[in-house]
Amino acid sequence: MKKIYGLVAPVFALAMLCGCGGKDSSVPEGALKVGSYNIRTANGDKGTPNAWAERGAELAALIRKLDMDVFGLQEVLPVQAKFLQGQLPDYEYIGDFRNADRKSGEASPVFFRKDRFEAAKTGTFWLSETPDTPGLKGWGAACPRICTWVVLKDRKTGKNFCFANTHTDHVSALARREGMLLIIKRMEEFGGGVPIVFTGDHNCRETEEPAQAVAKILKNTIYASKTPPAGPWRTFNGWAWRDEEFSAADAMKLPEHLRNANVGSPDGTRDKDGRHIWEKCGARIDYIYVSPGVEVFDCATHADPRPGKKLYPSDHFPLTATIRF
Repeated sequence: MKKIYGLVAPVFALAMLCGCGGKDSSVPEGALKVGSYNIRTANGDKGTPNAWAERGAELAALIRKLDMDVFGLQEVLPVQAKFLQGQLPDYEYIGDFRNADRKSGEASPVFFRKDRFEAAKTGTFWLSETPDTPGLKGWGAACPRICTWVVLKDRKTGKNFCFANTHTDHVSALARREGMLLIIKRMEEFGGGVPIVFTGDHNCRETEEPAQAVAKILKNTIYASKTPPAGPWRTFNGWAWRDEEFSAADAMKLPEHLRNANVGSPDGTRDKDGRHIWEKCGARIDYIYVSPGVEVFDCATHADPRPGKKLYPSDHFPLTATIRF
């Protein structure tokens, strides 16, 4: 394996990630693959190579390759929801859009395999002081934020679990914290004590208060995994191409404050090129959490490029984890 100052060569990383696409025969019976992916709204990037019209089919192909059983998406506009439902016929779609009419704005939907699961209960609520009133902003948020959830029955095992997915606010730290606490409370109510899977773009690092509030109750799969994490540390790429990624496994060897530092944070640890190590780590702001009793066999962040291009399907990377209740 080629490493350059903690960076994993892309050929090696891609080989590892491609191996995560199908079901692993070594995974015990009853396990399932869950995931999270911010697909980037279709409203942005028009007139550029990152426009939705240019990348939508390649993004759908990556989702099919990842072969997940249940997953949450973020920043999904109606046109994207319709397109992906057509591209992913093996999956059921659950989720409302965040504006007051429930038909416009972004959604944070859940997709699950029709042949394996059936939905016992579903819903969407708003991250605000009045969560059952559509379209409202809460705690100083820049825009309405939602959480979509579903209680699924696994036909293979007969077990139920609650899957919740969200995209918390990018401006208000208070909205992120209070939104997280609201989601946890609601999941416990809706699930009735069943195991929980919680995914999403949470717009915060693991050292920040919203993530720490969740980590007191649920497990971050990157730390709960029985095997080292595959792929890069950063989950937000901001469309910035890298020939080499700083691996999650190497980032986890660094002090917590260092791998989670924001741009502009001072730190004396520099590489020979003069850049801080944390600049190479990048921002990890997307998560898969599970209940304490859930087994986690593996987890990965997938930095797959668009075929033949130095471009990504989204400005975030998808995450997956193989788990068992």
